[in-house]
Formats: sequence, structure tokens, C-alpha cells
Amino acid sequence: PLHRLHRGPLQCPVVSHEGSAEVRKCGRASIMSTHTLNALLEKTNDWDKDERYMATSDLCNELQKDIKMDASMEQRICAAVLKRLDDPSNDVQSKAIQCLAILLKKVQEAQVYEICDKLCGLILDGKDELRDIYSIGLKTLVADVPEHNGKGVAQRLIRRLLSGVSGDGVIEIKLECLDVLGDLLKRFGHEVEDDHSLVVEVLMAELTHDKNVVRKKATASLGAAAVVLNDPLLNQLVDGLLSNITSQTDQTNVRTLIQTVGTVSRTVGYRLGRHLDSIVPLFLKFVGDPEDEATQTEQHNELRETCLQGFESFVLRCNREIQPHLESITTTSLLFMKFDPNYNYGDDEEDEMEEEEEWEDEDGYEDEEVEDEDDDTSWKVRRAAVKVLNAVVTSRPEMLTELYTKCGAELVNRFKEREENVRLDIIECFAALVKMTELAEARKGTPTLVNTEQSPAVGLLESMLTTVMTASMKQLNGKADKTKSAVFAMLKSLCTVVPSALGAHMTELVPCVCGCLTDKNQSLKLDALTFLRLAMENQAPETLQASMDRIIPLILALVREEWYKIIAEALRVVQVIVTVLRPLDDDSGMFIGDYDYTAHVDPIYDAILVRLEAHDIDQEIKECAIIAVGQLVSTLGDQLTDRLPVVEGLLMERLRNEITRMPTLKAIAMICASPIGIDLTPILNEAIQELSQFLRQQSRPLKQTTLETLMALVKSSATHMTETLFDLILSEAAPLVSDGDLHLTHLSLRLSISVLTVSPSASNTLAQHIMPKCLLIAASPLLQGRALESLLDLLKGLVSLDAPGLTFDELYDLIQSKVNDVEQKQGIANIAHCLATLCVATTEGKRGVTVGSLVESLNGSDEPRRNLALLTIGELGQHRDLTATVDGLQMIVLESFESPSEETKTAAAYALGRMAVGNMACYLPVILESLNANRHHYLLLSALKEVIVLHANTTGLDFGPYIEQVLPHLLKHCESAEEGVRNMVAECLGALITMHPEVIVPALTNLGGGSEGGAPAGSLMRWTIASSLKYCMTGRAPHAILMEHMANFLEMLNDEDLQVRHAALSMCNAAVHHQPNLIISFLDSKIIPVLYETVRLKQERVVDLGPFKQKVDDGLPLRKTALACINTVLDTLPDQMDVGAFMPYLETGLGDKEDVQMLCHQILIKICGYAPGAVLSSLDSLVDPLEKTVTKKVKDGQVGTEVDRANELIRSGLRAVLAISAIDDSAGISRKFWDFVDRIQKREKLAAMVMAIKQEA
Repeated sequence: PLHRLHRGPLQCPVVSHEGSAEVRKCGRASIMSTHTLNALLEKTNDWDKDERYMATSDLCNELQKDIKMDASMEQRICAAVLKRLDDPSNDVQSKAIQCLAILLKKVQEAQVYEICDKLCGLILDGKDELRDIYSIGLKTLVADVPEHNGKGVAQRLIRRLLSGVSGDGVIEIKLECLDVLGDLLKRFGHEVEDDHSLVVEVLMAELTHDKNVVRKKATASLGAAAVVLNDPLLNQLVDGLLSNITSQTDQTNVRTLIQTVGTVSRTVGYRLGRHLDSIVPLFLKFVGDPEDEATQTEQHNELRETCLQGFESFVLRCNREIQPHLESITTTSLLFMKFDPNYNYGDDEEDEMEEEEEWEDEDGYEDEEVEDEDDDTSWKVRRAAVKVLNAVVTSRPEMLTELYTKCGAELVNRFKEREENVRLDIIECFAALVKMTELAEARKGTPTLVNTEQSPAVGLLESMLTTVMTASMKQLNGKADKTKSAVFAMLKSLCTVVPSALGAHMTELVPCVCGCLTDKNQSLKLDALTFLRLAMENQAPETLQASMDRIIPLILALVREEWYKIIAEALRVVQVIVTVLRPLDDDSGMFIGDYDYTAHVDPIYDAILVRLEAHDIDQEIKECAIIAVGQLVSTLGDQLTDRLPVVEGLLMERLRNEITRMPTLKAIAMICASPIGIDLTPILNEAIQELSQFLRQQSRPLKQTTLETLMALVKSSATHMTETLFDLILSEAAPLVSDGDLHLTHLSLRLSISVLTVSPSASNTLAQHIMPKCLLIAASPLLQGRALESLLDLLKGLVSLDAPGLTFDELYDLIQSKVNDVEQKQGIANIAHCLATLCVATTEGKRGVTVGSLVESLNGSDEPRRNLALLTIGELGQHRDLTATVDGLQMIVLESFESPSEETKTAAAYALGRMAVGNMACYLPVILESLNANRHHYLLLSALKEVIVLHANTTGLDFGPYIEQVLPHLLKHCESAEEGVRNMVAECLGALITMHPEVIVPALTNLGGGSEGGAPAGSLMRWTIASSLKYCMTGRAPHAILMEHMANFLEMLNDEDLQVRHAALSMCNAAVHHQPNLIISFLDSKIIPVLYETVRLKQERVVDLGPFKQKVDDGLPLRKTALACINTVLDTLPDQMDVGAFMPYLETGLGDKEDVQMLCHQILIKICGYAPGAVLSSLDSLVDPLEKTVTKKVKDGQVGTEVDRANELIRSGLRAVLAISAIDDSAGISRKFWDFVDRIQKREKLAAMVMAIKQEA
């Protein structure tokens, strides 16, 4: 009845008259669902098994719908489904279990518990022949029950299951209970904490059962339980296992106990760290000797595999604790990587492998299946051993050189492994070794004059390259496609690490690659293509030209393939082939070599054209075809004269298409840059009009690429361009000149310069459109870098051009007038740059008049104009000697030191220093004489700093003749009481070290008391010395002489004065960042221990401020600098740092002040990517400080920036949490951490922050 329906669970909402139809529809649907369910429940008892099957299946479908059931209906359905578990038909039983999984999510909690009790009772006391079905049903319940019912289910099941396990009845009951118990502990083990000790007790007892299957299942269940055990109980479990191993005499039981320890080690990982000193020797003992024939049995192999898997877990997750055992573990793993007692690798191994592969291909057998038939499980031991080595390689980058020496040749020698799964792991292990070398080289950055040494690891890799290539080519000539793909992956890394050395082997390697290019396996073809492209990009063209006749037909055939990925990659290879056929000399910009490429031009053109003309192809293919044809025309266009109109027409068609315009722009730019001078006249007007419209688009990458292409067009085809086109280019580029995007501003100004160079008459358009924008950015405080340089170059060109409306006088007045609109000093400095550039470019007469007017401005009262005049005089004086222009200019500038305005004083010091560079003989003595007075030391030293730094950074300037005059004045002020003065002295000395280290470095050593018999220097002197070294590190630091004195300088890290120690830490940070090779030999012994100690340094004192007292921590700046240095070490020299040893100090930092915490978060994020095992091994101790940070509440009194800062700290902590959760090791991440993550998700504010952070990433 509708009355009951509206009061029951399916009650429909009360709606208006307009919604009455919906009410009726809802009511009818509810009645129909109830009727349907009743009918299906009756049919589930039908005598016909097909009817029962169909009814149960339909019941599944109905339950999946959005229906509501009352308690009575739920009970009836549950009873019916449980009854079908006893059905004589297996199909009906299977469908009932499927139905049960759906039902658990629909019924109320009481029904879930009733099903749970019923199934458990049936396992324990039900029919023997149906016990496996009951077990499947209970496993389904454990796997699919909703999370909120999990605790109740777990608590109802745990005791009953344990009773089934410990009972002495039917063995099948014990086995089924063990299976379900394992699943229960994996999902809800943390919900039955009170029963954990009982679980351990019962399962430990089963480890000595006489049935092997029981022991195995008990071992698996203990592994699942170990994950959720608290530390005391876990330690008790492990201690008990280790004790039983030593006391047992039955070898079967000993093997079981060892396997249990191995299983536990794999599941809990880092939590076993404290037991490793006991476990590792025990495992090594039971791994045994591979030559011992008595242990070459399946049981021993299984035990060895377990022990090796335990080693892998320890290496990955117990980063710090495993360190003392790595040598023995690596040695053992190398021995068992070769453990193959049933096969003899003789000299004719290759022939034997080929025969074996042919036999497998004919009969359809796999290696693994054959070995299973022969009961040969030794391959599992070998694979486990290789995985241990892989774990060592990937988690220990600091051991890279040692691993090459110890493992490199051994791994290559095992490429001959007969079992493909093991062979793949071996090749991947060696590839990981190469990849770690690649990462280490990438962290070193681009080689510089002081950083050209080859790393030892690269040298070792090159020395074994012949062996590697021989072994690789044997595999590429084999028949195992997966192995070939693995070899190509390894070779790709070799292309990056040792590109030049690989060239010697390309002649032998090309036939192997060509064979793979004709293989039926599409993935293998793609791998071969990718490797070939990388190889050709990194090799000298001469080494590959001899193979072009063989390679090109194969690549062109692949361009006509059907799979889009192969077509696209083949087109990329074609692009590189073109550059190999006709190489371009980077220095001269001309083609070199005498290789005859003419026979290949037409086939390449025809292959590309097919893809270029097609419209119904993948986007990636279109882009690759456009770039390939651009390279072809740019390099071989003189061979395609009659075909160029077709290509140009197609390029214009692609340029009009929004999807393909970006690659087309790049292709046109390539063609314009060609030294053979391709004629683009047929499309020039149309292309420029199209490109000009692109500058109005919103897309920044499009505008950037368009500007670059327009510059290329102007440079290559200016003679064919009309004034109208130049005007169009300038008018459309003008809106992009702004301080909102300085890179686009730079490109637009370079384009304007290009146009002005080839078409001086375009100055009218430039004056109308570009100059107003230039005037705006000239006064912008944001203007800097290349945008500023481009603006200055444009102004210089305009002065030389002297066009109407853009003469020197007009430009000068326009720019100078902008000073009235500027409030920030950087804006005034930019205007001064522009005015000085104009003065340098103009005639001597106009320059003199202008300088005179600037001097007059110095006597005025307008501070901005005085500052502008001083800065302009300084910029101009750097490039032109002003002594003859204005008499006594230096004294006029010195008078400005008396100004009440600090900005004017600073500008005067800047001007004096810059002027001195223009005439050192006149102005430098003035600066030095003034320093003898007791006034304005800071300003005079600031001027002197400008002189010295400009000499250090400007090619052609020599400061040698003046060093004897300057140095005594600098040393005199090294111990000034004013920190600003000392800082200026340090900057000067730092710049002098880069120019004349042979004079300055020994002098600083003597001053610091580092020389034999030298008196100890004062703390202020030591501070200045450390700071000067910091400044020199950012320049061209002289490694040879600094290395001799570095040990003395580093003693300041232990200075008793905190300020000196802080300066020394800053010096180390700069050295690690800019000069890693200089500092690397001192890191381990002198620097890193001090950094660790400083992270925990606290020196708090109370300052009495009258009404209140304030606590000051003098150690805070040192802690921040030490952590910043550690952060830099992880960036530049991570292999020099034992990350595991640092983790306790990181934990301390995570609970420190806010600034320290944020630094620690950055470091933690880096370690998650670099050494995740170290994070996992210390994770439990990191959770508490992280949780304290992210749950920190904003105080009531905090407002504005304080709130923002508090929220930024929380976001920083959340980023660290996300980095940890992204570690690919779910079994190794602790339950404590996942519980913490769950708590974060339950807080609305934190969950929103996490979502925002993920979106940013």
C-alpha cells in the first residue's frame, strides 16, 4: 500500500502539484522493485538449476540498481544468497558469491554481521565438500565489506578464526581459516589491536606444523600481521623467530623460520632496522655456498630466494642500518647471480641459446615452463640476486664508482643468461647503473673551464664499453624481443653518458639495429628507431655516413607504416638523417664534408611529402612531417629547386591551421636560417601578414615563436620585403613591448632593431608605434636583463641613424622627462642607463654639452634629478673619460656625499666608481686618498667595489698595476666595527681573488693566522676573510691556489665566534653551489659533520627590553644556513652525502622554528626522489613533527601577512607529505603515516589545500 510505502525507507519527497507525476513514478518504481525481488527470491529455490542461476544473476543486477529495502527484505535476500552457497551447481554458487559482494554494500550493519557469523560458522562446522565455497564467500566479505563495518567484522571474526587455526580437527579448516585470517589482517589488522599478541602466539605455533602447506600459510599470515603490530610486539616476534632458529635442530623447521623472517622483512622493511646485525649474518649463513651440491634442491632454492628478497627489502628500506652489511650482501648477490647448477655456459653458448630458442619457437614452450617441468628453480634465486644488486645500484649513488669496479663487468658477462626473465633483470640492472651515472653527470651541470674533469664512473664505463657492446650485439642478433627492447633502453642511456665513445662501435651496431627495424614486433621497431635517433644526434656525422645507404631505405619504409607512433618517430629520424648527410659547421655556419647525398634527396622528399599532404592523420605525425620538411629544405633545398613551390604552398596551408601553425613557424625559421639561401619570395607577403596576426593571439608560446620567425624572415629576405610589410611588423610588435613580459619585450625590440637595420626608412613607424612603449619601459623598475640590453641597443642604433623625430636631442629629452613619473630608484637607474647609452653613441660635442647640463643638475634641489644625473655620469664615465669634459668632476661628485639623502649618497658612490674605470690614473687616487680620512668609508669602499668588480667582469681590463695601491686600504678596514664597511671590503677582496689570487689568497691566509707562526686574527678579520671567499666563489674562483689554502679557511667552521662560523657556512654554501670541484674533497671530512652538528645548535639568551623580556636564539641563522648548505649539497653533490645518517638531524629540524621547518620540507622532498629508502627507514619519527606543522592553528591575534605565512608553512608541510606518499613502495610506508594522511583528508581545510597543491603540480 502507498501509505506504508511513504512511511518506509523508500519514502518519496512531498512536492508541488507540478511534481505529482514524479511522486507517482517513484511510488510505482518502488512497488515494481519489491515485486521483482519477491519473484526472484521465489525462483532461487526452483528445482531447475538454470532457473536458480538466472534468478541469482537477475538478483545481482537488481541489487546494483539504486533501490531501497526494508529490514525484512534484507533478511530474506541474505538468507536466499547464503542458501545458494550450498547449491549443488557450481555456477549458481559462483553467482551467489558475486551477489554477496554487492549485497554487503546495500544491507544494514546487522545483516552484514549476520552474514559474517553465518559464513564463519559454516567454515568451522559446515559441510566438508562445500568448505571451499564458504571460504570464498568469507574472503569476499572481508574484501568488499564497507570500511565503516570493518571494525565490527574484524572483531567478530578474529577469535573464531584463531580457534580454527589452533584446533586439531580437520586440516582443511585450519587452511581455510589461515587464508581468511591473512586477508583480514591485511585489510583490518589495525582494528583488532587487542588480539595482536594472540595472533602472533597462534601463528608462531603453526610454523612447526608437519604439513608444509600449513607452514607456508602461517608464514604469509605472520607477514600480514607484522605490518600492523606495534614496535614492542614486532620486536618480540622477531626476537622469538631468531631465538627459535638458533635452538631448532629440525632443518625443515629452521627453513620455515628463516622464510618467516624473510617474509616479515619484506612486509615491514625499515622497522627491522634494529635487528639487522642479527638477521643479515643469519641470512648469509643460510644462503650458503652456491658450489655446495647438497644444497642444490628446490627447498634450499626457495630458502635462498626468501633470504635474497629480504636483502633487497633491507637495502631499499633500511638505508642507514644496512650500510655495514652492503659489502657482504653485494658479494653474495654476485655469486648467486651466476648460480645455474643445471647448465654449463661453454664457448658455444650462443649456438646453444639459438638452438634452444628455435626449439621453443617450434613447440610453443616458454623457458619457465620447461624449467618447471624439470624442477629447476635456480632461476628464481638468480633473479632475486639480481634484484638485490639493482636495489644497491638505485639506492646508493654514492657507491657508483665502487659498483662499476665490483659489479659492472660481472653484470655484462651475465647478459648471456639463458632464462629470459632473469636476463631482462640483469640488463635492466646494468641500465640502472648507467642511468645513475647519467643522473650524476646531469647534476654536475654544463662543463666549465674549472669543471672539465671526467668522473671516475664515466671513465670506468668507457673502459668496459667494448665488452658491453659485444654482449649487447649478441642479444640484438638473438630472437628474444623483450631482451632486445631492454638492450635498446640501456643503449639510449649510453648515448647520453658516453656519446663520443659509442661512435667507435656504430659500424658494428648498425646491422643489428637494421635487423630490428624489419622485425614484426612494433614495439621493438619503435625502440630501435628511438635509439637510432639518439645515436645519430650524439655522433659525428662521418661515423654514420657510410651506413646511410643501408639505413635510409628502412627508415623511409617505416614512414609509410600504419602505427602512428612508428611513423612519427621515423620522421624524427629522417630529420636527423638529413643533418648527417650534409653536416653544418657551428663555427662557420656553412655546410662541410664531401659525402655524396644526391641519390637520397628525392626518396626522402617523396616519403615526407606523402605525410605532409595528408589531412586525415594523427597530430603528432603532422608536426613531425612539417619539422622534417623544414630540415630537408634548410639543408638540401638547393637540390629541390623545382619542388620548392609545392613545399612552400603546403607550409602556408599548414600555417593557416591553428593546430599545425606552431611547428610550421619553426620550420619556416629553419629554412630562413639556411646558409644556402632558400627563396621564400612566393609566400613572403602572405606569410608575414599571417604572422603579424599571430602577435594578437593570447598564446604566449605562439607570440614568442612568431617573433623569432619574423626575425629570421627579416634577416634572410629583407631585400624582397616592402615598406608596407616592415610597417605592419612594427605596428603589430609594438603592443608586446611592456614590463609585463620582459622576454617578449626583448624579442620585440630585437625584431625592431632587425627591421631598422635593413630598412632605415621604417624609423617613422618605429617612432609612432615602438618608441612610446620604449619610453614607458625605460622608466620601469622591472626592466632588466636582456630586455634592457635590447632597449639600449635600439637606442644606440637610433642615435647612429639620426632620423627625424628620433635624433639624439629628441630622444634624450623624451627619456629624461620620464624621471618625473618614477618613484623607485631602480626606475631612475634604468633611465640613467638609457641616457648614458645615448651619450656614448653621440658626438663628442653633444656629449660635452649634455655632461655640463648633468653637472648643473647636481646643484639643484630636485633629488630624483640629482640621482639621475649622478647615475648617468657614472654610466657614461665608465665608457668615456670625462676629465677633459668637466674640470674637477670628481670633487663635484664627492660633494654629494654630504647630501642628507641616502639615495643621493649611494648614487654618488656608484658614479665615482664607474667614472674611475674610465680614467684610473685620475680618479682612483682620489678614492684612496679620501679613504685615509675618517669619513664616508662605506661610500668610498662602495665606489672602490664598483671599480674592482667592473675590472673582474670586463674582458680587457687589468687591475694588476693598481693592486699594491688598493690592497693596504682594504686590509685596513677588514676589522671595521661597521658590518656594512666590512661587507664592502669582503666584496672587493672576493673580486680581487678571481683576478690576482697569487697575491690575495696568501695575504688572507696570513691575516687569518693560518700561516706558520702567524698570530691569531680577531673575529672581525676572520669574518671578513670568510665573507670574501664567499663572494669569490660566485666568480671565476682560482681552484689551484685556493685548494692549497682551503683546509686553513675551513677551520673557521669551528670558530668560537658564531658570526664567523655563520660567514664560513655561507662560504661553503656558495662553494658547493658554484665550485663543487673545489670543495668536494673536504665535504666528508670537514664540512658535512659540521653541518650536522650546526643543525642542532641552539644558543638562546634573554634580552631585557624594559616592559618585557624577549628570548633570542643566536643559533637560528646558523641552523638555517647549515640546512641551506645541505640543500645545495643534495642538488650538486648528492653522492657525497650519507642521507641515512642525516635523517635524525632532519627530524630535529622539522620540529624547529618556521623558517627551519620550511627548509627541512624542501630537503625532505628532494630526498624522497633521490633516496626514498632513507625516508622510509625514518618515517615513523618524521610523522609527529609533520603532523604538528600541518595541524597548527592560526592564532586569533594574527592578521594579514602573519596568516599568509602560517598557511604557507602548512602548505610546505603538506607538500612534503605528498612527496612521501608518492614513493612507489606501498608496503614499505608505515601504517602510522597512512593514518596521518587519513587524518589530513578528514580535515576540510587541509584536504582543500592538498587538492590545490596537486593542481599546481
